[in-house]
Amino acid sequence: MKDERMEHAEVLIGRGGSIDHVLIRVLGRMHPGSTDFWDGNWLTSPIHVRAGGFTAKVDAGLRVDELRDFRAALERVYAEVRGAATLSSLEHWIELTVECHPTGSLSISGTVADHPGMRNTLHFEIDGLDQTDIPALVNALVAVEKQFPVLGRE
Repeated sequence: MKDERMEHAEVLIGRGGSIDHVLIRVLGRMHPGSTDFWDGNWLTSPIHVRAGGFTAKVDAGLRVDELRDFRAALERVYAEVRGAATLSSLEHWIELTVECHPTGSLSISGTVADHPGMRNTLHFEIDGLDQTDIPALVNALVAVEKQFPVLGRE
């Protein structure tokens, strides 16, 4: 197995800085010795959100296959310049939808939770993006998949 102690990967939804955004930092596999689909694909992936006057940091665990499916949906949205792509985590850390309108503008909305099963959530929207912002997001997700490929069989 390839050494995965290299630098973390980042997925930025938005333009970053002091502007509204969601940043997912993929730090590594939660169970580095596991090679099966169910345990081996969990990633330590804290989520940072800046939306209006709110900021949130959630110590989340996302799965490689969730990020892969989100990437595939984003590629379809970009190619068709319509539709929606959703990142929906198994443990409800994040629900994020990127919707592309016929004009090419994007509507991004989501919810993050600070702990699975708890009621503390932040609902947010990110404005000011369009379909030209999708390739950078797709490239970031491809980089995550290259560093942390899906293990085992679904």
